[in-house]
Amino acid sequence: MTHHMLPPILSAVIPAFTPDQWLYHLFSPLAVAQGTPLIRGVADVDAHIGRSRFLAEAALRGYQVTENAGMFMLSLRRTPVQVMV
Repeated sequence: MTHHMLPPILSAVIPAFTPDQWLYHLFSPLAVAQGTPLIRGVADVDAHIGRSRFLAEAALRGYQVTENAGMFMLSLRRTPVQVMV
């Protein structure tokens, strides 16, 4: 009798978090309390929750998002972001 091996399940195929869990982790009280900018890859955001939901959730909380070179930078402070150069 031969056994067929199934391909391994890769974490890239099945996300470790549901979209709601991913958002909760991103906007966790600790992250918000620290107030440091967060950087996430656009492809990562698209894979986990989708760009439109990510942007809507950030706007709902009053945060600003900038995009550059395939990365989102999320400012967890509600003060205006200024591009200096």
